[in-house]
Amino acid sequence: MKTIVRILLSLFILIIGYECMVEAFHMLNEPSDRAVYMGMAILALLCIFLSLALWQVWRRRGNFR
Repeated sequence: MKTIVRILLSLFILIIGYECMVEAFHMLNEPSDRAVYMGMAILALLCIFLSLALWQVWRRRGNFR
């Protein structure tokens, strides 16, 4: 049961990440320098936060010694 919840939560996180990536690439196509920098910042932060969120979902909890 826990695995199904983890898979669904991972899918939800990845869908949110995909939507943010689409918005970031849209911003990169804007002619403004500010929009380009914001798009690059969103992509950089997305790499960090998606990795951390997925790690948090899939890490083992408890003592497994």
